[in-house]
Amino acid sequence: MKKIYESALAEYQKTIKKDPENAQAYLNMSMAFHGLNNGRNSILAARKAHDLFQKQGASAKATEVRAKLRELYKTYD
Repeated sequence: MKKIYESALAEYQKTIKKDPENAQAYLNMSMAFHGLNNGRNSILAARKAHDLFQKQGASAKATEVRAKLRELYKTYD
């Protein structure tokens, strides 16, 4: 399973390099980091996704990410 998450991370990083405003890629990256039990980077990526969704006016997605962040904080705090 670790290889799958690592491969996914590499793809999300490529996507973000091409499109640094891709909030969904940051959210997906957060979940991949979570799958690798990397709480710090999972939270950082989710925060970035939240900020980008808010900036883009996607309030429903931003709310969804806030809920995920609460779960991540509980898991890794």
